[in-house]
Amino acid sequence: MTVWAGVDIGNSTTEVVLCRMDGELTVLASARTPTRGGKGSPRAVQGAAQLVRRLAEAHGLVVDRAAFAPTPPVQSTVEQVRLETRRTGRLTIVTRSAATTAGDAVGVGQPVPVECLGDVEPGRPVIACATAQWDYREVALRVNAAVAQGCNVTAVLTANDEAVLVSNRLSTALPVVDDVDVMALLPASRVAAEVRQGIAPLQSLTDPFWLADVFGLSEAERADARVIADQLFDSACAVVSLGDSEPAVSPPVVRPERGGAHVVHLADIAARANSRRGSVAVDSLVMASMGGEQRPPAGADELAGALGVPVTPVDSEAAAARVGALTTPGVTPGVVVVDVGGGTVDVVSDGSRVVLPGAGQLLTAATASALDISRSAAEYAKRAEAVTAVTVQLIEDEHGRRQFLDTPLSGRCSGWLLTAAPTGWLPFTARLSGAEWRSWRLAAKRQVIGGNVMRGIEQVAPGVAGVLLVGGGASDDELVRAVSEQLGHDVSVGRGNVAGQLGHRFAVAYGLVAMATRIPGGQPRDEELDRVDRSGGSVNAHDVDVAGEHPRAGR
Repeated sequence: MTVWAGVDIGNSTTEVVLCRMDGELTVLASARTPTRGGKGSPRAVQGAAQLVRRLAEAHGLVVDRAAFAPTPPVQSTVEQVRLETRRTGRLTIVTRSAATTAGDAVGVGQPVPVECLGDVEPGRPVIACATAQWDYREVALRVNAAVAQGCNVTAVLTANDEAVLVSNRLSTALPVVDDVDVMALLPASRVAAEVRQGIAPLQSLTDPFWLADVFGLSEAERADARVIADQLFDSACAVVSLGDSEPAVSPPVVRPERGGAHVVHLADIAARANSRRGSVAVDSLVMASMGGEQRPPAGADELAGALGVPVTPVDSEAAAARVGALTTPGVTPGVVVVDVGGGTVDVVSDGSRVVLPGAGQLLTAATASALDISRSAAEYAKRAEAVTAVTVQLIEDEHGRRQFLDTPLSGRCSGWLLTAAPTGWLPFTARLSGAEWRSWRLAAKRQVIGGNVMRGIEQVAPGVAGVLLVGGGASDDELVRAVSEQLGHDVSVGRGNVAGQLGHRFAVAYGLVAMATRIPGGQPRDEELDRVDRSGGSVNAHDVDVAGEHPRAGR
């Protein structure tokens, strides 16, 4: 009996499978750990050797041989590019959402600090603006006093989260919007504020003719009004200001050439998800590309020295992934294997392979950019369904099911979407409902991962009928659906279960052992392996029928 270790050092994680070879290949143990020092580095090899030793000791085993594919790292980078925004001239959207609003009307006038309302001539339309120093009682008191003196106050804007508190104390029904950057608004010559309650959307600020009239726009500025109106569809409240001059224009953004990069426009994701205007960012693109310095990887000799056992090098990591993946019960030999990693998507057919940039890291970047959150929060948010904090002790999932929590949440989480994180529930946005987030998340996975898989299949196996997902990215439960929807109903998409028991992560590690323990040229296994070791050669992918033949896995 020979105990083999299959060692797969990836860009993000290192996987090890221990197998027994005594006529058939039987899985004994498996484990994974984050890759140290980068794929192909001596430190990564040392880390892999330590994992092999720990795993063997934990199961009372002694490793006799190892199989390894020395492969240089695939250098991938992800970046965000902000696109040139549509011109709005002297018009500016100050806010299109607020934590709370009050009233059901529209008001237009000159912005005036709430403490200066007593100096306004009667009849002139103004909008009362309160900075953070004024609490709701003082704001309501000053607005009521000004109205009683004949001041034509048409709306109230406050920097504090107190719209309802202010509205409840006003003697006249007015639209009230909170969380407004009042100091930036005061220099404007004219402001329009609209609030709608219930299910009604904005009516006035989405009408370009109304905007042109109340702001006195010239014929050349009517196009600016159309842009503003278009951006405010689906909003329940908004504040628009008119400046004396156009804001400074940013230099035009040079759009990157696609070349070998995978470029994803956030506007395309939002359109596919039918997202509300303003709920997610659409003015950026994210892209992934491959490149960087290629250094010779640490090889089988380094791993043999670290392990103290002979190591058989296998020349094709992609072929190993395919051999391992094809041990999944129920798959056919013609299936295309797709290895989804953090930086790349590796598409492997019978005899062809392509590596494409843009995978889990690109999805994280797209999520962070669209929601304007950190990448660490986006990493958790993208993975699975979210829940909504209805109250501090009641959450609702995307299926409408409700659950009471034993430990209450922070009061600041009420109304927010939450995702599971190692430290508990992590709030990540309050701009989307659970249903809206679900639509955007699935659309992003179709666009980012599904689109890349489709590109790879078109290059290596057009017309394929089956796709098998393996690798760390396949742990996303929604990825099978996203890729399936992208490829269409004629393609069957499933997730690997290597050797019928290892799941989707260990395709390469198991495939390495399977390839190394084959009988190239029909010679006895031990004799042939000794010949390979003496000659310093490796098991070549062409020596193994990766189309379908593989050792029978022990169950």
